Amino acid sequence: MTKENSLDGMSYVKRKARLRKMYFHMSRAEELDALFQEAVDDYDSGVLSEEPFEASCLTIIGQSNSGKTREIRHALGRLQAGDRQLECGRAIQAVSIVLDGETTWKSLGIKILEQVDYDMSPRKTEHEIWTRVRQQLRDKGMWIVAIDECQHMFETLGEKDTRKVINSIKTLIKNPDWPVVVVLSGIPELLEKVNLDPQLRNLATAYNMRSLDPNCDEDLHEIDTAFYNYAAVRGVNIDGVRNEETYRRLCYATGHHFGRAFKFMVSLFASIEDDERFLNLDILADHYAQKTQCIPGHNPFIREDYHLCDVSVLLAGLDG
Repeated sequence: MTKENSLDGMSYVKRKARLRKMYFHMSRAEELDALFQEAVDDYDSGVLSEEPFEASCLTIIGQSNSGKTREIRHALGRLQAGDRQLECGRAIQAVSIVLDGETTWKSLGIKILEQVDYDMSPRKTEHEIWTRVRQQLRDKGMWIVAIDECQHMFETLGEKDTRKVINSIKTLIKNPDWPVVVVLSGIPELLEKVNLDPQLRNLATAYNMRSLDPNCDEDLHEIDTAFYNYAAVRGVNIDGVRNEETYRRLCYATGHHFGRAFKFMVSLFASIEDDERFLNLDILADHYAQKTQCIPGHNPFIREDYHLCDVSVLLAGLDG
């Protein structure tokens, strides 16, 4: 541990910020890279053909806390790194939107215009707004639109309005003047909307950001990689807990979600004070109990038959 990398002397907040910045390139990152590259190659060949073509739709689903938002952000960053150009001569440029609640197609258009630094009044009609969106995307060479937490756009819509939004997405993808690769990401219910329309389904390639599998050696290896590196940055000896049993308990404690597992590790190592140099199972158990306020009988880092712990609720084991 070099002095420059040490977190000693930092506040809890600064330690946590440093740990949160750490990113681990896992197998699903490679799978996302391949998914995006396939869409890029398809687009590139379409432009080179000098014939009208349809772009594609990537539909990426995962449970809440699966880590999909961060993985997609990094995948898009890698895709655009180095100002790489396609064989057709176009640069790879994307605009990304994260929906944070009930969103209409009209308000999505305004959000995209804000992202490309174009000011337009929301009092304009939906048609006027989306005409301007398509024009701005073309003028600025942007041909990838990524919409995260996309399920929010459909939450309160009936079937008629749902089909209207789907048709609008297809219009973006199939626009003869400037076809756009659309990336839709969200929870698994989003896939139901994509499957609702045969044309959109045929344009789409789906990817499921699966849960952690404690019986998968590759998943345990990836947890170990993160656990080891967080510990190294914090300067903590983990020899006593660096084993598959600990990692399986950690997976169970965090609902088998990659995102929750990483958040748990970040807060765990950030909470370790400068005079603590050894990590043991008791510290893991205390950290879990502090977050959930469960009784010891529902703490997966304490109970031998931890699969019987209820990790789906706070205050597990307390009677009201």
